Amino acid sequence: MRIALLQLNARLGDPEGNSRKLEVAYAGAIASGAELVLAPELAIPGYLLEDRLWETGLRRRIEAESLRLAALTGPVPLVFGTATSAPSGRLWNELWWCERSELRHCARKRVLPSYDVFDEHRYFEPDASPQPLVAFRGHRIGLSICEDLWADPQLGNVPVGYGLDPIADLAAAGATLILNASASPSALGSWLPAGRSAPWSIPSKEAQRRRLLPGLAQKHGVPIAYASRVGAESWLLFDGGSGLALPDGRWQGGEAFEEGTLLVDPAAAGRPWRAVEEGPWLRRALVTGIRDNLAKQGLQAVVLGLSGGIDSAVAAALAVEALGPGRVLGAALPTRYSSAESADLAEQQARHLGMGFLKLDADDPFAGFAASLGKAFPGRAFGLTDENLQSRCRGSLLMALTSEPEVHRRLGTDRVAVLNTGNKSEAATGYFTLYGDGIGAFSPLGDCLKARVYAMAEDLGEAVPRSVIERPPTAELRPGQTDEASLLPYAQLDAILGAALEAQRPEEGLADDLALLLDGPALAQARAALPRILGLLRRTEFKRRQLPFAFKVSPKAFGAGRRIPLTAL
Repeated sequence: MRIALLQLNARLGDPEGNSRKLEVAYAGAIASGAELVLAPELAIPGYLLEDRLWETGLRRRIEAESLRLAALTGPVPLVFGTATSAPSGRLWNELWWCERSELRHCARKRVLPSYDVFDEHRYFEPDASPQPLVAFRGHRIGLSICEDLWADPQLGNVPVGYGLDPIADLAAAGATLILNASASPSALGSWLPAGRSAPWSIPSKEAQRRRLLPGLAQKHGVPIAYASRVGAESWLLFDGGSGLALPDGRWQGGEAFEEGTLLVDPAAAGRPWRAVEEGPWLRRALVTGIRDNLAKQGLQAVVLGLSGGIDSAVAAALAVEALGPGRVLGAALPTRYSSAESADLAEQQARHLGMGFLKLDADDPFAGFAASLGKAFPGRAFGLTDENLQSRCRGSLLMALTSEPEVHRRLGTDRVAVLNTGNKSEAATGYFTLYGDGIGAFSPLGDCLKARVYAMAEDLGEAVPRSVIERPPTAELRPGQTDEASLLPYAQLDAILGAALEAQRPEEGLADDLALLLDGPALAQARAALPRILGLLRRTEFKRRQLPFAFKVSPKAFGAGRRIPLTAL
């Protein structure tokens, strides 16, 4: 039986647009010979509308579009995710089997995730009852939704401990094929130095799926067809990963981050699951995040500070890849402490990428602020206040560019946003200036430790000048300043953050954990710096709350999945 898996990019709160897209994909799948069509979880409303799900008008629109779509179906079943109101006032997360203009069967999600970025119990009711099977073309088909897959006590989210196993229930009822509609956000594993391993390291979401799906198919002797969404919604990135897991452990799958239709067949041979490389995955994830977030927020172009440093260089290259060079403007913003090399490297990269470039003097506004302070405090000395003022002058000039008519003319649109260029290592330690380099609509690199930024620069090739990669990182806010002198060498800092933040290792065992990641003087230096770095992580939460959201690419990102009170040190 040929099954079409629809790997679609839904738009939140647009049931009409999503159902039209699904209608077109359904017709195309039938034309390609599909005998059954499976779409992702919540394909009609999009995953996840959060508190907009309380809007009664939107609920009515979701149900109306679901019924409209059901009425359009023919003899080839269309199975898609939607939501309807439950008696409690919350909703059911449902999977509709529609055939010959009718809703033939409805399955409800049994396992609701409420951990990390997930908070589904806030919006949905779980269905405690095992789901009946659907007879079709000689198969007994079980329907399941996303987290229902992850409840297996050996293969799934064991620490969560759901106490029920929907896939085992379907297999025990005699299912010969299991469908799973999903909207599963993706992420890399916790960061480790190259060539190192640690038993506590958290694997990537793709690696977890690689273990889960073929493992379940083998365990129960049942093929499992998995259709998941692609695209970006704010901080969440969805890579799809749709495919068919066979009972012999092999796999029929498609490409990550590609919207489209994948035809699979339980009777056909599969292949071993090919592991995804981190570099290409991260590049596609961040490009997707930039492109989707701009489009879905009604924005069309970006400006960013192009400093001649590694972070802004990588962000610029990704923005050009996502939007095209004509929709990206880089600005060098030198002050008296900026080197000529910085502006030269920025301009060199901008020309190579074909993007717009400006050089704006940030020293004049800084001088004005400093003079004003000097009048109020005669004899004051240069210090941290002046460093932050320079950064805030740069931030103000970048914001000014977003509403400047000449910039609109150059970019061909007045829908312009500032792209934040900060990284996770800086955010974790508070090494940024609020209302300065902390501004922006969103942060592509905000969940990337510095090591991953460097790896991305290498993966981008000539788009990032070699001299940018090789120069010491510096904010250039005072003479002789470098990031690593102010913080810690990034190799040591990222080892601490990879263990403490991304892998959530207990603080009392971190010194031992670091021995798996570092050696010699580097290990001694990291251990000595542990109290200071962990103190910075705790004390700078108030700053991170005011940062633009970052695309989640690690197991533990700042934002919705890490809820730390501002008043608890």
